[in-house]
Amino acid sequence: MNAPIPEWFNELKNLKNLLLKGCMLGPIPVALGGLSSLQSLDLSGNQLNGSIPAALGGLSSLQSLDLSENQLNGSIPAALGGLSSLQYLYLSGNQLNGSIPAALGGLSSLQSLDLSGNQLNGSIPAALGGLSSLQVLDLNSNQLNGNIPTTLGQLSNLSSLDLSYNSLTGNVSETHFENLKKLDELDLSFNSLAFNLHPHWVPPFQLSIIFLQSCHLGPQFPPWLQSQKHIVRLDLSNTSISGIIPTWFWDLTPQLSSLNLSNNEISGQLPNPLKMIFDPRIDLNSNHFSGPIPCILNGADVLDLSNNQFSEPIPPNFTSTMHYLQVFSARGNQISGIIPSSIGKMMFLSILDLSHNKISGIIPSSIGKLKSLVVLDLSQNKISSTIPLRLGDCVDLQVLDLSKNHLSGRIPTSLGLLYQLQTMHLSNNSLSGKVPSTLKNCTLLETLDLGQNNFSGHIPTWIGKSFPILRILNLRSNMFTGNIPPQLLNITSLQVLDLGQNCLSGSIPQSLQNLAAMKNEQKTNNFPLNGTESYYEEHLVVSTKGQTLEYTRIISLVTCMDLSSNNLSGEIPEGLTSLLGLRFLNLSGNHLTGKIPDKIGKLALLESLDLSKNQLSCTIPPSMSNLTFLSYLNLSNNNLSGKIPSGNQLQTFQDPSIYMGNNNLCGPPLPDKCDSDETSQSPMPVGGDVKKDDGAHEMVWFYSALGPGFAVGFWAFCGVLVLKRAWRIAYYCFVDEMKERLLDSCRFARC
Repeated sequence: MNAPIPEWFNELKNLKNLLLKGCMLGPIPVALGGLSSLQSLDLSGNQLNGSIPAALGGLSSLQSLDLSENQLNGSIPAALGGLSSLQYLYLSGNQLNGSIPAALGGLSSLQSLDLSGNQLNGSIPAALGGLSSLQVLDLNSNQLNGNIPTTLGQLSNLSSLDLSYNSLTGNVSETHFENLKKLDELDLSFNSLAFNLHPHWVPPFQLSIIFLQSCHLGPQFPPWLQSQKHIVRLDLSNTSISGIIPTWFWDLTPQLSSLNLSNNEISGQLPNPLKMIFDPRIDLNSNHFSGPIPCILNGADVLDLSNNQFSEPIPPNFTSTMHYLQVFSARGNQISGIIPSSIGKMMFLSILDLSHNKISGIIPSSIGKLKSLVVLDLSQNKISSTIPLRLGDCVDLQVLDLSKNHLSGRIPTSLGLLYQLQTMHLSNNSLSGKVPSTLKNCTLLETLDLGQNNFSGHIPTWIGKSFPILRILNLRSNMFTGNIPPQLLNITSLQVLDLGQNCLSGSIPQSLQNLAAMKNEQKTNNFPLNGTESYYEEHLVVSTKGQTLEYTRIISLVTCMDLSSNNLSGEIPEGLTSLLGLRFLNLSGNHLTGKIPDKIGKLALLESLDLSKNQLSCTIPPSMSNLTFLSYLNLSNNNLSGKIPSGNQLQTFQDPSIYMGNNNLCGPPLPDKCDSDETSQSPMPVGGDVKKDDGAHEMVWFYSALGPGFAVGFWAFCGVLVLKRAWRIAYYCFVDEMKERLLDSCRFARC
């Protein structure tokens, strides 16, 4: 049924239940307000638009109204407050705006009110505290502001309260919970609320779910939690808690299925073993925990210990109870020792993050046995949410990241068995040898990061053939030799190509225009493994603008080419100017000759350009002034000549060092003035303007003396050459030398 509800529905006077899901579009017919016997109206999950008709307020017998998951807009009609029999009101997942009508406080029979996922603003009406029958109040994901009304503390039948993801402010006190004896679920996350509770306050409720992320609870660990004996899920992340967790808290953990204390200032050691319910999710990242990594007595589903101060090696028996572990993150600690080979037995591992540590030894070949692995992350990445993995799934490794450790040896050939691998980070180690050809089996790779190691040999040509969807290729700071394989430039999805600081030679391939992903501006900020549905957040370190920058959330928008500090020669290919989406370009520290391409001004999105330390000649193209986004420029130490272009963005570069080492450049910001500038600014004679007659008189004398002066000078010069043999030889040598210099200039210059 792909049309609005027909008008003949108003004739169904005795209709009690109307359910139409997934088959409607257009506005809600006003005629529905005439179905006086209607008790249940469910129009959820359609494509309804427009506003909610006020006529629905006339359905005096209505007990349940569900308009959720549509495209409704406008405000909530105050007329709905007259539905005295209404028990369930669901308006979530629409585009409703305006404030919540205070008239809803008159729905004395209402048991569940869900207005989540809209654009509602203003404050929460105090009148909602009069809903004496209310059991569920869900206002999450709106734009509500102001304080939480203390009248909500009078909802004695309330079991679930969700006000998360709003802009609520002010203090939360005991009054807000005064009569909430039946409260079971509390979610106030992602607001600007501060808990101001008496240290000896004992809540009237027993909660099973407590989500207070980003509220202000600290500095002390909340003492009122000691009275909560039935907690199953607890999230106190980013709540300004500091100090050591009291020992009584660990008596509550055996029943927890999820614990999140991340992004606080909590210190001390964890109990070893740590007792929790079977396969819990534990997130303690970004604190000051120290000591050994604990054994989880009943295993775990997620264990995130990243960005703490754990220092001891991973226990050899750590994996013995972690058979179903999906996520193990310990990045940003001081963990030493080796990666135990027993890691290959954790057949459900989804993320393994040991980056930014002091782990040494080799990469165990057993990692290639993790055939059910979803994400293996040993880098500096941020874990954010769950991965949709169920026991019994068989998904190969998607991300392998062992960066920033002290690993040595070669890349195990067994990694080529990870056919679903999407991201490989092995940078900032001491790995050596050649890139194993078995990796060509990982045809789904999107990120290959081998930078800052000791890899040698030629860059494999099969990279350009085996990885058709590669987006990031970083081979920086290794010992690769030979030419840049033209096959690399056939990867149309490549956004980042970093081959800097190697021993590459030859010319830059002419086929740069094949890099289709660099031809257009990247406007879609998405990366397959980023976002709320993944524990893994892709990252990229780029050397640009004279510094090192790391990108995570906007990595999809980055386009970069870095071929710096090699032995490349020849000219800059003209095809480079077709990469209109390029943002960072670094060709410095090579032996490039010829001129800067005249059309370089076409790279309108360029933010950083470094062509320094080459042998580039001729003038700086005037089109460079069209680079309006340029914030970093370095053309120093070349053979450039002529006047520095002015106008637009180039006017902002007042540091003369970016042009130094080009002896024939002139004009601002250099102190050397151009000859054309001096000619155009002839000095005026002292005493004012020259009279016309006086100027003519002086010109007559000038030309009269020019002829005799030339004749005397010419014969004097020739006479010296005839009479002085030594001077004659020196003159002829000078002429020959100048001739050779002119020929060399014509041979090598392309002006």
